[in-house]
Amino acid sequence: MIDLFLTPQDLQHTLAQRVRALRKRQGWTQQELAERSGLGVATVARLERSGQAQFSTILQVSSALGRLEDFQDLLAAPDPSSMAELLGERE
Repeated sequence: MIDLFLTPQDLQHTLAQRVRALRKRQGWTQQELAERSGLGVATVARLERSGQAQFSTILQVSSALGRLEDFQDLLAAPDPSSMAELLGERE
């Protein structure tokens, strides 16, 4: 079930935990993940500690971890809300 009361801080905490868990599952150190993602070790450490990072950093780490496809739903086009949108017309 989705928690409707999630805050951005909750999601940052979850992101930090998941990145760390995925890295460890690969058997990589933070240094190895940094090298594979083209980032500095301090950047990877900060992401794993706080979940705070630029979106491009999150994408680079996700790519290195083989999880870039996880962003497909975020980038999906919204369902049309009118017949005009469905037909590709401008309102």
